[in-house]
Amino acid sequence: MKSKMKLKKHNTTLATKMDLLDVTADNQLAKELMELHENKCRECQEDRLSCTVRPSCKDRNFLNMLIELGIEPEDLPSFCYSQYLNHIQRFIMERKGRRMIDRRLPIKDFLSALRVSSIRHFTTKFKKTWSKSASIHKGNTMLLAGDGLLFHFDFARGIVVMNPVYVRIKSLEMLKLYADLFSKYYDLKSEVKDVTLNWWILSIAVDVESTVESIKPVKSKLSGCFDALNIEASENIVSIHAEVIIDENRKPLFVNDIETAFTVSSKLRSGEISN
Repeated sequence: MKSKMKLKKHNTTLATKMDLLDVTADNQLAKELMELHENKCRECQEDRLSCTVRPSCKDRNFLNMLIELGIEPEDLPSFCYSQYLNHIQRFIMERKGRRMIDRRLPIKDFLSALRVSSIRHFTTKFKKTWSKSASIHKGNTMLLAGDGLLFHFDFARGIVVMNPVYVRIKSLEMLKLYADLFSKYYDLKSEVKDVTLNWWILSIAVDVESTVESIKPVKSKLSGCFDALNIEASENIVSIHAEVIIDENRKPLFVNDIETAFTVSSKLRSGEISN
């Protein structure tokens, strides 16, 4: 079955996301990129074996980008998309295949691939099999973590991101949601404060069994994640204060940075980090 891709009509959608040069230049670049990849996708899908095991675009990143843009499923490269759905299904249900990060899917197709009828059915089914889980739901966003899997549901856009790692945190509200999720998942106390509109502080309190002799291991593991770190150690508590400044000239804050702060804190509490 040949793909029924109609990518060229989405030139403008890609151009608005690119926002690199001026409008005319961005539209021209977007048009050429879509045309080049439409031909590349067509050739890739004609060789079913290669498309299955060695797709022309690494990790099916072009397909992932199209989903992020909101391209309708009927306009996506159909065979490539079917393999993508199959890989995600096997990874979640059977834990087969290498780890998949930052993978987007329309929520409707995500639920269908996992053979569940609704979000509630999905959470109920998998929370029964996961040894540990946590979820946060506010407005049009739901975050769900369980046994090494993380899902970010954006109901306004109708898209779910599986295992967000390099997804940027662009708002204080989103930082608070992820902090609340990881607090529940790792059973740690945390707080998020805004000093200014773009200067935020994530604080995590870690109960320890004895006095912490050195905080160097904690600092070394978190130094690249945040703009500044202030770590205070008392007899039974280590307080981690991670500062974030959201500015286009600074390193972006990613979901992975927040989770790293909580995983390091959890390991500190359990004694897995040597002092």
